[in-house]
Formats: sequence, structure tokens, C-alpha cells
Amino acid sequence: MKTRIFLVRHAEAEGNYYRRFHGQYDSLVTENGKRQIECLRRRFEREEINACYASDLFRTRRTAEAVWLAKNLPLRPDARLREVAAGVWEDVPFGWLEEYDAENLAAFSKDPVHWHVHGAERYAPMTARFLRALDDIARENAGGTAAVFSHACVQGRALRVLTGGAPTPYCDNTAVSLLEYENGGWRIVYLNDASHVPEALSTFARQKWWRRGGDSRDFNLRYTEISPGCWDAILRDRAVGRVAVDLATGELLTLELEEGHRGVALGPQLLGQAISALRDRGVLAANVTLAAAHPAEHFFTEQGFEANQTGSQVKWTKDLRVPTL
Repeated sequence: MKTRIFLVRHAEAEGNYYRRFHGQYDSLVTENGKRQIECLRRRFEREEINACYASDLFRTRRTAEAVWLAKNLPLRPDARLREVAAGVWEDVPFGWLEEYDAENLAAFSKDPVHWHVHGAERYAPMTARFLRALDDIARENAGGTAAVFSHACVQGRALRVLTGGAPTPYCDNTAVSLLEYENGGWRIVYLNDASHVPEALSTFARQKWWRRGGDSRDFNLRYTEISPGCWDAILRDRAVGRVAVDLATGELLTLELEEGHRGVALGPQLLGQAISALRDRGVLAANVTLAAAHPAEHFFTEQGFEANQTGSQVKWTKDLRVPTL
């Protein structure tokens, strides 16, 4: 009896957008990620799906709404579908990893079997727990179709096992693979298809690390603390901006870039540093007050801030809490 499994990567989340390593660090989906989810919902409109599973991390549960909410199914969270636990790398900026742990960063992409940093999950047990979950889901839905929402790294490692070690294509946010399970064996129908996401909404379209040939270095920032709640933003070998936040109230005091480094999408990374620090302190919301019709309104809207206007001033607020089960 043949069972179909749609294996789906989560939508764009804070780690992808802020350029920070998020394994099992729980984070929110971005505004662009929400648009990707709507594209995914339309992709699955005409597919008959009998069950929906997701890792218990919020970014996958939120993405799975494209299926379970749309088709009135229960969502079945499963911690075995989680991303790799990254130990000391959790929530670390990619710019820091490029500068201070480049050898391990290269191993993560090119030699995952031997990659390991302190506190991280090793390749074999990570892959085994994911494949156990996938086998269980296939048996529970014998003859039917299930949608399974998970993460790029753990999915990629598992798919490499199922394909006998063959390399798999890179996986954009909300990319879909179709697998068939029959008589205890797996067949890959297709891998990591993101044709439902237009280029304007693609996370990969804004990044270079996955491209072959030419310059594959992205603009990834790291940060040097100047004082509590204040950091210089460093790009490769020089300071190009500054972040400052009130660690008690969540007020954003400074998000600034040198003129020569504006317009290359570094602003969200600055905000990501502020949000990371505020969450570490248990602050529930970030906020900033601007004059009405301020040029930065579009930026804060795209970062998920909501406006509350009082006279000539507008207070923009973003809830930093990540919903849990």
C-alpha cells in the first residue's frame, strides 16, 4: 500500500532574515514568511491530504497552517522533526561564525557527518530520530497522504540517507519534496521544489551563499559590545553601523548604518541583534517612537511592528514572544 509524504521546509523565519544560526532556538516567522505561507496554501489547495505533522518549534507550526487550518485537520506536533540542536552556535550571527569559527562553518556545509560544536547534536542520532518519525508517520497513514513540516538541515541529512548518499538540491523556505513509502521502502518523486514562491518572495533570491561560482559571500554582520545594550556592527574587518537598545524597556535607541552600507538589507540584521538581546533579558516587546509619516515607517512595518498613533508621534511596537504549545 503506497503512502505519500509531502515534506516541507518552514517559511522564512527570524534566523534566515536576521542572519543568525537558529537550530532549536525558537523564533518567529517574518512578514515575508507569512506571504510565503499563503503561496504554500494555494499550492496545496487541490491536494487531498489526510494528516498534518510539524516539529514542535513555532516556525514549522506556523507554516503548517497552510495545510491544517486550510483543510480543517488537527496539527500533530512531533519533537523528532526538530532542526539540529546547535549547542553554542544557537542564535549566533553568521558574521561571527565566518570570522571566528570558519573551519566548523565549512564543515557544517561540506562535511556534516563530522561537524560538531560544543553542546550540538551529532549527525547520526539527529538523522536517526528524524527517519524514525518519518517511518512512523508513513505507517500511521498507510495508503493516504500526509504533510510533514520540518527544517532544512535535518531534512537534508535524512534525504541524503534515503537517496543513498546522493547530494540533494538546496532547500529554499517552504520548498516541498514528495516521497512515497511502500513495503518498508522509500522513493523520491521530487526534491525541494519552491516553484510556488515567486522570486520577489524567495529567501534564496536575496542570498548568495548557496550559489555556485563567483562571489558567494553574503553581507553577514557580527557585533562588538561597546556598553550594555550597545554594539558596533562589524562587516568583515570594519565597523559599518551601530545598534543600541534600552534593555529594561525594549526601546530601540539606535539602528544606524554608514551611508556606503545602506541599501544592502543590513537593517534587519541590526534589529535582529537588538531582539536577541531583549529576549535574553526577558523583555516582551520592542518599541520605537517616530514622528508621523516618518520615512522609517515602511521598515518597521516590514519588521512586524504595529503602530499606535498619539498626535504627531507614532509608537511602533513588536511583540517578541514566541507562542509555545
